[in-house]
Amino acid sequence: MAQNRFDAGSRNGPAAAGQQRCGAAPPTRGPAVMLVARSVLAVAAQGIVVLVFAARGSASPWRDAGLWLPVYGTLIDAGCLLLLWRFTRREGIRLVDLLNLDRSRLARDVILGLGLVPLSLACVLGGVALSSLLVYGKIGLPQLGAPLPLVPALYAVLVWPLIWGFTEQMTYNGYALPRIRALSGSTALAVAVVAYWWAFQHVVMPLIWDPPHMLHRLLGSLPNALFMILVWLRLRRLLPLAVAHWLMNAAAMFAGSLWPLIT
Repeated sequence: MAQNRFDAGSRNGPAAAGQQRCGAAPPTRGPAVMLVARSVLAVAAQGIVVLVFAARGSASPWRDAGLWLPVYGTLIDAGCLLLLWRFTRREGIRLVDLLNLDRSRLARDVILGLGLVPLSLACVLGGVALSSLLVYGKIGLPQLGAPLPLVPALYAVLVWPLIWGFTEQMTYNGYALPRIRALSGSTALAVAVVAYWWAFQHVVMPLIWDPPHMLHRLLGSLPNALFMILVWLRLRRLLPLAVAHWLMNAAAMFAGSLWPLIT
């Protein structure tokens, strides 16, 4: 079983880190960078698409570009994976170690991931409904994928959710949370910090320049971010969470992007 060495309680936890690197302290730069990396990369990637729409004469290039998040989102994942690879390499571990895979439990973890879907969905629906009520005065529903041409829609359903689900879990739960916890010595502080930035990324995915919408996206994303963090603290394995994340995004993209094309 390959494990993240900052996963407290494992052979690679904070206590074991000193055995691996005498006197080594938890890294500070890496966790700080990864907390904001997905948000920064999201704005940059959307900005590239905005330039394309602006060049084609779009009257609302930011909104039009945002509809293509499931396509340009892979640029966000690529940037995050590259950063994670560099930071984990400096620590002397592999990128895959962030998953804390237990080969003896792979099948059970996949099944557990299926079981997490209803609970995570309840957090998403509840968070969005409450946030919508607070910001707009009425209950709303989560955003689904936008209608896309056939090939991008297939990509949005079959490819993007898998890469996105694993990368996002590795960024926040696999990498940032254990290191911030080790640095601060406080589980509660680590949970609060990571949950905030995890929720904040949804403000800019996609970025729409509307303050109420941005606040709604932030508040609505907090419950599920907290849920996924607390589940990770209990399991210490990312596969169930990544599977649930993958399937939920795939279902949303199917309903919003592909289903309109086949009905």
